[in-house]
Amino acid sequence: MLWILLFLLFVAVFSFSRSFTGECAVGLLALTHEVSVTEIPGKGDSPVAAIHIVTDKKLDAGKTAKSRTATASAGKTLEEMFKNPVTANFPKTQTPVICYREGFPYWEDAGLTLFAPLRKYDGTLWNREKTEIKASTDGRRLYVLCRFYDKNPAQAVTSNSAGNAWRDDSIELFLMKDRKSDFYCQYIVSVSGSGCVLYDKNTRQPNRGERADIPKNFVSPRYSVNSFEGGFEIEMSIALSNIGIRELKPGASLLMQIVRNYRGQGYSNSVLLQLFPVYIYGDKRLRPSNHDRRAFQPAVVQQKK
Repeated sequence: MLWILLFLLFVAVFSFSRSFTGECAVGLLALTHEVSVTEIPGKGDSPVAAIHIVTDKKLDAGKTAKSRTATASAGKTLEEMFKNPVTANFPKTQTPVICYREGFPYWEDAGLTLFAPLRKYDGTLWNREKTEIKASTDGRRLYVLCRFYDKNPAQAVTSNSAGNAWRDDSIELFLMKDRKSDFYCQYIVSVSGSGCVLYDKNTRQPNRGERADIPKNFVSPRYSVNSFEGGFEIEMSIALSNIGIRELKPGASLLMQIVRNYRGQGYSNSVLLQLFPVYIYGDKRLRPSNHDRRAFQPAVVQQKK
C-alpha cells in the first residue's frame, strides 16, 4: 500500500510541474543550440511555440562538454538565463526621429528625415533591395510612410488573407509606450493592401508575447498601399491612444520595432529585415523573433524646423 501511495504522489507532482519543467528545459537547450525556440503564427495568427531540432554540424563544432555542463548547470530560472544575453558585436541603429507636425505628411516634406536602413536580423547589411521609412506625429496619431523598392514587383507575394499578411511581402510595425508597459501592438500591412492588428501582452520571456483580445476602445488604423515604378509605397495612420499615450510632445519618445518581410515569411527566397536587429538588441543564441521586446528601441519626437 505504501508503494502505491508513493507512486500516486510522484504522478501528481509530475503532472502539476511538467509544464514549468518543460519550459525550463527548452530554455536551457535553446541557449546551448540543441533546440531552437521560435514563434510561428498558426490559424487565426495565434502564436504557437515551435521547437526545431538543430542538425547543423557547424553549430556543434565549437561546443565542448564543459560549456554544455556549465550552461545546463542547475537551477536557473528563465529570468536568470535572460539576464545575461549574448549579442552580436555590430554597430547599433541610429535613433529614429519622428517629425512633430500637424496633418498627414507627404514624402517630400522637408521636415521628415529617413530612418536608418533596415538590416537582416543578425545585424548584417542586405543591399539587394532598399527600404525607406519616414514618420511624423501630431501628438495624437503616428503617421508612417514606407517605400519598398523592388526590382521585380510582380514577384512580390500577395496571395494571403488579411489574417496572414505577414506571409506576404509586408511591413510589421511594433509599438509600445515604454519599458513599464504590460502590452504592445503589432500592425501588419501587405503590399497587396491587406492588413491586420495584433494585441500582445508582455510575458516573463522578453522574446515573446501572449496574444490577447483587442480592447473595445481600440482605434482601428488607416492605411493605403500604392505601387510606383520600382516598388511599393505604404502609408499608415495609427492612434497613439492604443498604446496608452494621450499626447506625444516634442522631446518625448516611444518604443518601436519595424520589420520588412521581403517576399513574406516561410518561403525559400524570404528575407527578414529589422530596424533594430534582434541579434544586436536581443540574444544571438536564440532564433530571430520580431517580438523580442529588447529590440523595441526609442524613436524621438522633434519639432519641425
